[in-house]
Amino acid sequence: MGFNISDKTLSSRLRRYLSKAKKEETNSLSRLASGTVFVPEDPKPAERAIAEKMEFRIRALTASKRNINDAMSLLQTAESSMAEINNMITRMKEINIAAASTTVSDQERRYLFIEYEALHDEINRITQTTEFNGIPVLNGSSENAPETLIFRVGDPFRGEDGDDINTIKFEGFNTVDTSTTSLGLNSASELLEDSNDEEGIELEDVEEMLLPEDDEIYATVYDQAIAGLATQRSVFGGLQSRLNRALDYIDVYQENISAARSKITDTNYAEEVTNMVEAKIRSQASTALLAQSNVQSSLTLQLLNATL
Repeated sequence: MGFNISDKTLSSRLRRYLSKAKKEETNSLSRLASGTVFVPEDPKPAERAIAEKMEFRIRALTASKRNINDAMSLLQTAESSMAEINNMITRMKEINIAAASTTVSDQERRYLFIEYEALHDEINRITQTTEFNGIPVLNGSSENAPETLIFRVGDPFRGEDGDDINTIKFEGFNTVDTSTTSLGLNSASELLEDSNDEEGIELEDVEEMLLPEDDEIYATVYDQAIAGLATQRSVFGGLQSRLNRALDYIDVYQENISAARSKITDTNYAEEVTNMVEAKIRSQASTALLAQSNVQSSLTLQLLNATL
């Protein structure tokens, strides 16, 4: 048997195996710590490019969802205000109907119309002050009211007619007006000014306030006002329904893209733990074998020492 201390073939091979095992162990630890399969030693540029493109799309969808939620908030703000206006119109009709009867005295009729006028003024106040982020949603005559509202729900996409189909438009937004003048509701201010607690308001004046502009279609002016308000509410409701469907679609779309991205980028912890344990075992084995490879050199040194 010969002894040769200059033969490093086995040691080099074992060191290479040890370095490879250590590298795999380090990569596994990095993936487990970061939660992603991309590590500096193994960047996977092709997979990363695909994943980043998906992330880009996901973030754009998130922005679209925010746009939709803001648009729905605007519509809901308008709808809740119009619901209150509807309630006040109903109460104004009740007052007018109750006052248009000889069972009520002129003085009591005046008391009723004090409440009527308060509701009349409150409708105008709500119309003028209801805003969403500076946009008047019920007062189309305001200079701040845009002619068209545009809600973006996705990236620009041109349809067959050349229009961007990923925008939902509210055309004629500046025609929305829930003021008493627009709804055709009469004010009782003159009746109250021309009357007092002793004289009150006469029956004929109250009956005249019930009459609508188009008496062939509507029984009272309040029915006409409710019909006009319902027309405007239907536009808001239709847009809100469409936005709800758009939001549902984006939720599903984003969920699928996120799942696809996760398959590319996210660490499989069960698999990676197994890889790390395997790499650690190989690292320990390589270390032990590297130590054993030095035995031959040790024997040579012992032989040299014995001759001295």
